[in-house]
Amino acid sequence: MELETQLPIRVDRNSDLPVGVQVAWRLRALIACGKLAPGERLPSVRDLADLADVNANTVRAIYGRLESEGLVVSRHGLGTFVSAETRPSADVERIAAEAVAEARRAGIAPSDVARSIYGAGWAGDDHLTSGGDVGLPDVGVEADEAAARREIRRQIARLEAELAAYPETRSKQDRHPLLRPKGHVANFSELAAIRDEMIELLREARRLAERRGTRQERARGRREQITGNPESHRWERVGNEECGDPGCGELRAVPRFGPIGAIAGWWRVKVSSGCP
Repeated sequence: MELETQLPIRVDRNSDLPVGVQVAWRLRALIACGKLAPGERLPSVRDLADLADVNANTVRAIYGRLESEGLVVSRHGLGTFVSAETRPSADVERIAAEAVAEARRAGIAPSDVARSIYGAGWAGDDHLTSGGDVGLPDVGVEADEAAARREIRRQIARLEAELAAYPETRSKQDRHPLLRPKGHVANFSELAAIRDEMIELLREARRLAERRGTRQERARGRREQITGNPESHRWERVGNEECGDPGCGELRAVPRFGPIGAIAGWWRVKVSSGCP
């Protein structure tokens, strides 16, 4: 079966609704009604971008947002899948069909009903929020140049605010796109390139922070084990830095009374500052 038949997604460039929001809502609807079943593989970023006629960064942002909502899961090297935890319901499509039919009977365009729902805030917010994924609205090259430049600069400012939480992204000035000297006013393409690089910087910073958090959690677990039973963790040590704690101290399991304690099996926990 063709991908277009499996996943009927279209965007309306004349709509007031941003194209990224249109695609995200369509995917949510397909998941909610079960047309995208739990465990089913979604198209690749490139395939969905081609199908919906949006750029790849928009699709990446959409998948990231859906993953943060628990609707999809990404598996490295395999793709993106509908979460097994989703609970589809045929009522979603039935209620939507009834609303469309009722609107037509009343002589109202169904799109006006959708705008009313969106405008009233009942559908939630699909814009970038602090701490969320880097879901940014699509800015097409066909848009008004001045408006597009303003939107790109707004996105850059919001990404800069997000990146401020990750000082390591500034450790190498040649990597940070805003710290590079420029002898001219950046054009639209350069601004878009800066925005895209900042998105990647933010994603990488979040990945590193997550890995660091996992390592620190494991180190704190080891520290608790050493503290609870030093004899079972002879000579093991855990530093404050490994646990994400301030200072350069460490905790280790050492024998009481030196070699005699080691032979006798008398072990204790020793905490030292470790600082020079």
